[in-house]
Amino acid sequence: MKFATLGHLMIEKNIEQMPKEWVYDKWIYSPEMNLNGTKGHITGLKLTAKEMMSIPIEKVRQEILDLAVFIQDEFNVELIQLGALTTSVTSGGKWLVEQKEYNGFVNHGDSYTSAVTCQTVFKSLKKLEKNPGDLTLAIIGAYGIIGEAVSKILITQFKHSILIGRRENKLKELETKLKGSFETATDIKTKNADVIITATSHPTALLKSKHLKKNVIVIDVSQPPNLSYNLCQKRPDIFRVDGGFVDLPKQYPFQIPAIPKGKIFSCVAEVIMQAMEKEKQNHIGSIDIKHLKKTGEWGKKYKLTLNELTNFGIKIKSD
Repeated sequence: MKFATLGHLMIEKNIEQMPKEWVYDKWIYSPEMNLNGTKGHITGLKLTAKEMMSIPIEKVRQEILDLAVFIQDEFNVELIQLGALTTSVTSGGKWLVEQKEYNGFVNHGDSYTSAVTCQTVFKSLKKLEKNPGDLTLAIIGAYGIIGEAVSKILITQFKHSILIGRRENKLKELETKLKGSFETATDIKTKNADVIITATSHPTALLKSKHLKKNVIVIDVSQPPNLSYNLCQKRPDIFRVDGGFVDLPKQYPFQIPAIPKGKIFSCVAEVIMQAMEKEKQNHIGSIDIKHLKKTGEWGKKYKLTLNELTNFGIKIKSD
């Protein structure tokens, strides 16, 4: 089963990090890659994250569809993984599945990303010798695809949780799906949080120093990041961890430009594993917790797992 990732640039200078032979007039796409018999391509739009959120959604969707149809017809791709903001602008992939021009399967990859996010939280707490039952958790982007899934899994593990999102009606809807001690907020109410998970589609860094208590743990899943490198330099007490990455086994020669060497986005790992499993299904919209757990088993099977914590691609040293 042949797959392709479909993403976009985070910032304009990312185009300079792409191999020249990948960059074409309209799109970016790699030569065919072979991962122990499973073949695929890295593809993407030339739009930046900021452009993805500012250009009319109809135009962005058309560009996504045009690229999806191209890689379907030219490369015989059967399974597409929507990366970063291509998920949110297609309503979690639902819009793309509804388009008759594209005949393949779609996976946003957020199931494994959510599983890995939870793993990252617990791995960070273990490293710092902290008990979640004593701590307050905040999730920014709580009613999004990833936010909702990690909320369902993590809230019962923490003393209290703060679920943050811009739309009050969506937060009210989320409340009906959860159990445990939690509150909701439409502002960035994180000052008293011990652990913060960011899972937003915001194109720039949201978190400022005023939002962060001393020695806070931030699991930054958002792409682009919601916590800037400069702020981390000014606030060395912040324990920031890259979210959404897993380690790439050496036997898989698959490197995405502009991300740390030896790492791969967990969303991309999910579509690779689905192709290896030859599972012909769509995984779009809200996450099925059963499928989330299955992706965790796939990760163990194919050794696409979280082995070390990093911050902006640099390994976090053991004390």
